Amino acid sequence: MGNKIQKIAIVLNFPWSLLGFFYGALSLPANIKIDKAQSVIIVKVKRLWINEIFLGRKVRGFTLGNTVLLSDITDGNIYSHEIIHVEQFTKIPLLFPLFYLVESMKNGYQANKYEKEAYQRTNKSA
Repeated sequence: MGNKIQKIAIVLNFPWSLLGFFYGALSLPANIKIDKAQSVIIVKVKRLWINEIFLGRKVRGFTLGNTVLLSDITDGNIYSHEIIHVEQFTKIPLLFPLFYLVESMKNGYQANKYEKEAYQRTNKSA
């Protein structure tokens, strides 16, 4: 049953995954891989410049749907952190980015419940 739900979520999140892939392409990818076990496309880039413009700081990773973008300042835990966001996309398909955005606008990045969950589950602070 869980596998069926994951497949449905992948389909529903496809527009987000595609947007993430295009963002990765705009960020001049150094490497693109597929993690079949996690059902994700991993795009390694030098910088996540769009995020950095909006956040005013360097960004290690970013997830849209089943596309995970990792910058060159990524450490070992950030991939695990981003996989938590993929799981969140699976739990709330299609609408997760809107929930995430509202949560960030309300509480900020540090207090965003989705970020807190990802950091707690990977045992790392922001």
